[in-house]
Amino acid sequence: MTVMWKPSFSFLTLLFAVAAVCVIGGIPGGPIDAVIGEEGVQDALKFAVTEFNKASNDIYVSRVSQVVRVQKQVVAGIKYIMTVKMGRTSCRKGTAENIELCAFHDGPKLAKTSTCTFEVWSRPWIPDTKLVKKTCTSKA
Repeated sequence: MTVMWKPSFSFLTLLFAVAAVCVIGGIPGGPIDAVIGEEGVQDALKFAVTEFNKASNDIYVSRVSQVVRVQKQVVAGIKYIMTVKMGRTSCRKGTAENIELCAFHDGPKLAKTSTCTFEVWSRPWIPDTKLVKKTCTSKA
């Protein structure tokens, strides 16, 4: 006598649910696409740009010229993963109150762009935001 295994209804339901999550929404707990206008994303990007400029030895501030991709991931808080194009502005560090008003350099000797990926970890329930990763490739 041969005994055949028959999957139960709950097993099949679980199997289809896992397949749907992987096809539609990615891996549970993994990064998902976000929109730059979402709550928290703007603050995370502003924080990353501020930290980028603090760490830079350039006398000019840089700002975002284009947002390439934004993702978020629920961890012990929220991790924002943002890939942006940064451009060198004509404003010197310490002189600009709002860097968004600074024009980009367009002369060949001063124009400089970078593509950067920032990972910002935010825990909104405590005032704790950290730039956990920054990778940039420059183009003169």
